[in-house]
Amino acid sequence: MEIMELAEQGLVANLVVKDHSRLGRNRLVVGQLLEEDFVQLNVRYIAIMDNIDTANGVSDIVPMQDLFNEWHAKNTSDKVRRVMQSRGNAGIPLTTNVPYGYKKDPEDKTKWLVDRPAAEVVQRIFRMSVSGLGPTQIAKKLRSEGVLTPSEYLHSIGVNCPVKPPVYPHNWCSSTVAAILDRQEYTGDTVNFRTFRQSFKLKKRLDKPQEEWKIFLL
Repeated sequence: MEIMELAEQGLVANLVVKDHSRLGRNRLVVGQLLEEDFVQLNVRYIAIMDNIDTANGVSDIVPMQDLFNEWHAKNTSDKVRRVMQSRGNAGIPLTTNVPYGYKKDPEDKTKWLVDRPAAEVVQRIFRMSVSGLGPTQIAKKLRSEGVLTPSEYLHSIGVNCPVKPPVYPHNWCSSTVAAILDRQEYTGDTVNFRTFRQSFKLKKRLDKPQEEWKIFLL
């Protein structure tokens, strides 16, 4: 449970951090917390290294600290973005989670190796599609055979997966099959810059139009 949820339940009286930047690097959000939310919830905020204690009031210098903290975050984000653009334009795969059927080379994380057990399932899916079966029919067949879904398979081999295994085992769905059939990387190509973030302050990534992708053909 997040700290603000606990505070709203009256379970937080004091919030102590080592450094003020740990509260956040978005000056608008931090300002809202210090000047309104913590006051309304009667939460005392202390930043040890910055000598901030809301019990003594908030110094006029604090907003300037928040501004510098935000500048630092933006500068760091810009540097990372430039590095990723350079790598992506050089044909190095940028995706953190490799497509089902591949695995990262333990000796070179920028390269992918074929993950044989998963690759066999991917190949079967393409063969069934070529034979005339649609995604719904393929998913039904994989379910009936007890084939592990991509998330189930990753969890079974101890790999962290952003998608939790389904409640019902082997619950292949047509959208999963369709996504595999539509994934250009299965032809051996490298596809970069599929998504973007509107701001360094936002974590959510948005899809780019396909014409803006950077594709490196096999």
